[in-house]
Amino acid sequence: MSLSHQVIALYQKAQSQLIRWERRRLLKTFWLGVGVFFVQNAQSLQTNDPLVSLAAILVSIASLYPMYLWCSGKALGMPIFPFFALTHLNTNAIPLLSNHPLVVTYPPESQFYAGITVTIHLAVGSFFWLKQVKSSPPPPLSYRALVDNKGENFFLLILAGAVFFQMYARGKWFALSGGLFALVRGGILGLSVLAVFILSYRQGEKKLTGVQSQIYIVLMISYFISSAAGLVLRDNVGVFSVAFIAYILGSRRIPLITIVMLLACLTVLHYGKGEMRGKYWFDQGGFTLQPWQYPAWYSEWIGYSFENLNHEEQEEEGSKESSPSERSSIIQMLLLAQKKSPEEYPYLMGKTYLILPQMILPRIIYPNKPRSHEGTYILSVYYGLQSYQDTYRTTIAWGLLAEAYANFGLMGCTGLGMILGTAYGKISRWSMNTSILSVRSLFSILIISFAAQSEWSASVYVASLFQSSMVLVGISFVFMKVIPNRKNPVFELMEYSHYYEVEHE
Repeated sequence: MSLSHQVIALYQKAQSQLIRWERRRLLKTFWLGVGVFFVQNAQSLQTNDPLVSLAAILVSIASLYPMYLWCSGKALGMPIFPFFALTHLNTNAIPLLSNHPLVVTYPPESQFYAGITVTIHLAVGSFFWLKQVKSSPPPPLSYRALVDNKGENFFLLILAGAVFFQMYARGKWFALSGGLFALVRGGILGLSVLAVFILSYRQGEKKLTGVQSQIYIVLMISYFISSAAGLVLRDNVGVFSVAFIAYILGSRRIPLITIVMLLACLTVLHYGKGEMRGKYWFDQGGFTLQPWQYPAWYSEWIGYSFENLNHEEQEEEGSKESSPSERSSIIQMLLLAQKKSPEEYPYLMGKTYLILPQMILPRIIYPNKPRSHEGTYILSVYYGLQSYQDTYRTTIAWGLLAEAYANFGLMGCTGLGMILGTAYGKISRWSMNTSILSVRSLFSILIISFAAQSEWSASVYVASLFQSSMVLVGISFVFMKVIPNRKNPVFELMEYSHYYEVEHE
């Protein structure tokens, strides 16, 4: 082995050891988070069937194990698969333990089989993911990255555009065709996630100017207000999670006061959400809300919240709103597919996947392009949950796992785990040894935000990922530049070792 290769090997080993040592400090946070999660859900744990309990425990272990590996430093790179696996706690494990009204309609044996299916899927995915991230690859010769505070004003403009789009969606200011609306929404989704991450990271580094910092704070508050006005709080949770992660990476500290304030706001709004939805979603069949109506809107909302906070027992007895675990559950779709296929309904044999190539074609080129949720609609119509006309009004969430089972049975679920584990692992590995603001790392952040969308089918995933990826490609060429080899200390060592070898030949 040449001296240059020895230097690279030693550097990789040292870097891996340093990362593992730093990550182990996250283990306390990991176990604390696990404890808080189960304490919060303790009241909803109701099942008495040992078979169902065993299935839920297995799913929980499989969901938590990848994040444990990452926090302990045994897995390197961006935690894409660990975040993906964590979503299965809310969507699969807790519904089994909480007597979800749709899950309990199936016998314990069916629930156990569904739990085992989820466990196998995650175990296979974890195996293939870990193969990719156990060690660090050689540093890339070069990569594109944001440097010299380039693009902050552009990303502030994008964040302002996201706020405008939220207000437009609530106020219904003008009509957009379905294809154009989907295109704009997909672009805004991808851009806003990247803008929030980059600006929050720069804010943590204190690289934003005073004016830029003030605009950033105002826009983030405006985003929260305009997004939450739609009575769906989970979108804010995702966006602000990205913001806090980026800020912590940039500042090396946790903004506890800001986090506590955000959690307090979300908690207060959550208590009044049921009444607001009952009044405006269901009784009136939808609503239109203009920005100047926000003060009265939130005043009414907070009023309901404090009424419920003062009469919590009455709320628990009289409220018809489902719990968060019930709303996030998708294991009932897997149970449905396992009950009816292949005996009553043959496996689809890839029918929902055949449309995936069409998802990456622009509607301008292909006017008859299927809707992004077409895979979901195929499943709902096939299993008799909806007519095709019904799909124009409502969408029933299926998720990738139930879709895989409906197509190929247990082998489909195993194959899905292998594909996702390998893909997420390779993307994590690709972004190692690069700047957090490199195109590689930003793509990994984008994938993390998509991996958390547990209700998406493959068609939605592919369509949204393609749109957002094209946006990132554009950003990389306009605002990023290639960092040359000489700026990486590893390559300085390589260059030195090269001269050393030449002089001693």
